Amino acid sequence: MNYRLQRLLTRPRAIFRSSSKLGVVATLRLVAIRFGSPDKIYKVRVPQWPHPVYVRGGKSTDSTVLYEMLVTGEYGFASGLNAPETMVDGGANIGLAAVYFLNRYPSVRTISVEPFAESVDLCRKNLAPYKERATVIQGAIWRDEDGVCLDPQNEEWAHRVRPAAAGETGLTQTLTVKSLIGLCGGSLDLLKLDIEGSEREIFGPDSMQWLPDVRNILIELHGKDCAERFFSALAHYDYEMTNCDSVYFLRNVRQKKAHAVASAAVFAR
Repeated sequence: MNYRLQRLLTRPRAIFRSSSKLGVVATLRLVAIRFGSPDKIYKVRVPQWPHPVYVRGGKSTDSTVLYEMLVTGEYGFASGLNAPETMVDGGANIGLAAVYFLNRYPSVRTISVEPFAESVDLCRKNLAPYKERATVIQGAIWRDEDGVCLDPQNEEWAHRVRPAAAGETGLTQTLTVKSLIGLCGGSLDLLKLDIEGSEREIFGPDSMQWLPDVRNILIELHGKDCAERFFSALAHYDYEMTNCDSVYFLRNVRQKKAHAVASAAVFAR
């Protein structure tokens, strides 16, 4: 996520808002973490969740992600779903989004996909209390299952993956949305994606094979090309959309009637 929040938790207004939602103790804890060691893992207890979460300190944006989620309500427009049962969290990072939805919807089971080992370890730690409903997979969501290379950036939230060059080693496994839907039993109530530009790859022509099985989409779009590719893939679908900056929520995604009939005829051949 492209956060403009590097100094957020040191601003008086932000501290006041956080105190009103999280309480003074949790707020001061988050402020201290922002000035803490980048090599240390910190435990945070917030009143909204029954279990503590673990975040990285220092320049890591983990604490500001937590602030955005619980104080400013970044995912608030994704509320009101009707008892979702399945969710895929692509670009799960340390698992905070999955924790958010697991607590909001007691009916949901999540599959979190994250390619970077350090984040995966913390993701597993954060989701351990929900192990009956939460699965973590180290890998990347991609257009095919041929593998991709890790492409670390200066900020951990901006880590991405890229296609492998000929003969290149060090690949990480990839999973397609179609294969993940299969793991969910054939339909997906919520597809959440924050994959730093990889949405340009997965919403190509092959997406027509799995989009009919997705009910709701929560996605951060990274640039004009990604937005054009995404909305082009959704051109034959109706949905109700809300957004905050580059984060979009598409509710009740369904094929337009004429396209659904045409698609059925194609697959019947």
